[in-house]
Amino acid sequence: MAEFAAVAVLTFPSGVYPKECVWQLVTRTKTFRNPYNNAGGQDLTLPGAYWSAKLSFATLTRAKAQSLLGTLTALDGTAGRIQMWDHAFASPMGNGGGTPVVDGNGQTGNTLNIRNCTPSVTWLNAGDYFQCGNQLHIMIADAVTDSAGKCTLQFRAALRESPADGAAITVTQAKAIMRLVDDKQLPRRSTNSRVLSDFTIEFEEAIDG
Repeated sequence: MAEFAAVAVLTFPSGVYPKECVWQLVTRTKTFRNPYNNAGGQDLTLPGAYWSAKLSFATLTRAKAQSLLGTLTALDGTAGRIQMWDHAFASPMGNGGGTPVVDGNGQTGNTLNIRNCTPSVTWLNAGDYFQCGNQLHIMIADAVTDSAGKCTLQFRAALRESPADGAAITVTQAKAIMRLVDDKQLPRRSTNSRVLSDFTIEFEEAIDG
């Protein structure tokens, strides 16, 4: 019987920036209606929301093109995993200061208590990203710290795992673990051997386990 080695998680190469990046949290919902007259309706939110990302590039120098192409090739199509962040919103609008960590065990759902933040500030704004463990979240309300540097984060998507007390919170280049959407995403080299130009790469979040 064949044995499968653990997949190494790569990181998107630093210094390589797309001309446009589109990130979207894809939610999963189900609507139930009266089958006889289509009246009423109940909307149910299902687990399994995931991130999708589309990165478009104009002209990359040969050095940057080779760095990107080498990383993408190492993914082996959809089999690989790569840590990525939204280049358009790499830093939060909120203060984001301190050494933030999870405040208490057993937390689940769409809220998270944290501590060790800069006291008495709007620490994250609605629309800011943060990372807890290997999961990327987006804020749906401002988070204001108290005088002790504690606050509650409200966000989507829901926590897939309950983080441990003291687990780190990342707000700059907060990352998701992504994979290529199919095996045909690698760009072709330009006829100009010194550049790679005009191509788009699509990713989706890898939810393993």
